[in-house]
Amino acid sequence: MLKELQVKNFAIIDDVKIKFSNGLNILTGETGAGKTLIIEAINLLIGERADSSLIRENEESLLVQGFFDFSNNVQVKEFLLKEGFIESSDIADDIAISRELNRNGRNRAFINGIFTQSNNLKILGKLFIDIHGQHDHQYLLEQKTHINIIDRLGKLKLLELKNEYNIELENYLKEKKQIEELKQLQIKKTQKLEDLKFRLKEIEELNLKENEDEILENEKNILKNSEKIFQYSTECLKLLNEDGNQGISLIDSSELLLKNLKELMIIDKNLNKFIEELSGFEASLNELNHYLNSYIIDFEFSPQKLESIQERIFAINELKKKYNMQIPELLDYVNKLKEEIINFEEIDNTIDLKLKNFQSIKNNVLEKALKLSEYRKEIIKNFESQIKKELADLNFKSVKFEIDKYYISGDDAILNGEGIKFTKNGIDDLEFLISLNPGESLKSLIKVVSGGEISRIMLALKSIISKVDNIDIMVFDEIDTGIGGETAVIVGEKLYKISENKQVICITHLAQIASFADNHLFINKYIEKNKTKININILNKQEKIQEISRMISGRKNSDISLKHAEELINQSINIKTNLREAN
Repeated sequence: MLKELQVKNFAIIDDVKIKFSNGLNILTGETGAGKTLIIEAINLLIGERADSSLIRENEESLLVQGFFDFSNNVQVKEFLLKEGFIESSDIADDIAISRELNRNGRNRAFINGIFTQSNNLKILGKLFIDIHGQHDHQYLLEQKTHINIIDRLGKLKLLELKNEYNIELENYLKEKKQIEELKQLQIKKTQKLEDLKFRLKEIEELNLKENEDEILENEKNILKNSEKIFQYSTECLKLLNEDGNQGISLIDSSELLLKNLKELMIIDKNLNKFIEELSGFEASLNELNHYLNSYIIDFEFSPQKLESIQERIFAINELKKKYNMQIPELLDYVNKLKEEIINFEEIDNTIDLKLKNFQSIKNNVLEKALKLSEYRKEIIKNFESQIKKELADLNFKSVKFEIDKYYISGDDAILNGEGIKFTKNGIDDLEFLISLNPGESLKSLIKVVSGGEISRIMLALKSIISKVDNIDIMVFDEIDTGIGGETAVIVGEKLYKISENKQVICITHLAQIASFADNHLFINKYIEKNKTKININILNKQEKIQEISRMISGRKNSDISLKHAEELINQSINIKTNLREAN
């Protein structure tokens, strides 16, 4: 709810603070006193365009600030939390929304003291307020909201039917997506299979072995360095086997050294560790001698073999580069390719099996959707009857109101020979249609042009749905256009009924409506030091009688109008009491 509104330097308003209450807030005053400016100020807080012409003459800027209690509005709290305007959904303090405008065109908006774009004010406004008299905020006029209104009226039973439907819909959409993906693969099946088989053949034909690239690189290095291998092997063999300057070879020297150490060890056991190491060294020298002799005896340089190895290495490297894989990865990839080929070759059978199961799933969704649709018919029938009664009460004597319910066209299923679509709301869409005068065809609500008519239509709708929608605040302007007498009393009664669940702010010129006020605000325009100003006062009981007297006769102190004013207020009190007791 809106708890307080501060307006500064806005048109003829210099600086006023208006305190609103729960229930029905009525604003009255002389024609031209500035009542509509209050609505325009609230409009700025929900993102309406700000024009520098609104700034009070001789002032440089205007300010509009509202303090709101959103503690019971889950949608608003979720938005504020998501956008970072609050740290917790447990709101203890009022939320301040403000708008500033300078003559240089600088326009700033704040939510809870945090700078934001005016578009965020628009999004937020749609979650908590309806302003009737300005089309942009009459969400009931928007056809896309109509099905949600009907569904909320369906309460728990419709919610259960909707949940059952959405469970089946989720399963349907999942299966549908899988089938569509398979069909896309089926279309590409031939091309894809050719590609997969080509890759498999290309890798398999190379007949790769684990670590083959490393082994081949080593063989290549050996062959490319054959002369050095012969040279170095020969030199090493000389050292190992031929007599040197001392007349003894390296192998003989190691044998002699080991023999002498063994004799010494008989004397000094500490030499044992050297003997163990030299024994291994002697064995290594003999093994090396054998290996180098094999080089000399068996080694044969073959240009053809080197060329073959180099070609093999090149082929392997090209394959590794092409697939960006090493040999172990390529070997794993071969198995994956084989699996993919099998899956593609069996895709037709897979799709056939899925389609058989899918038909059963589709039938389940359609069954749940039809149950949901049938229950909506009951709600619609009851709703149409209630709206017609409400509109008749509001002096629409020849009104026609119908809800056009129709299936959404699409290709999800066939019903009565027509293609239909499954949506989150089922297979239905609908729109509120109205005709206000005899001979006129039914039209969309949005095409009803008259501000007064729209406000009363909204009032009729809200009288029924106010208990199930999420809007906190309703603002009515021009609601009394073209009505009077008993109809005006009925309008006041309906406003009061709505205010039992919502905060209602209403500008009116009719005493019958004003008499229902829980909080009566009087707007007075006056001149001070050659400047036009306004003040806004909350009326006490006696002041309220005087103001309603003025609204009746144009004079506050007429005995007849004062008496009539008291009668009106007492009548309203009785009606309100009866309504409360009835609830």
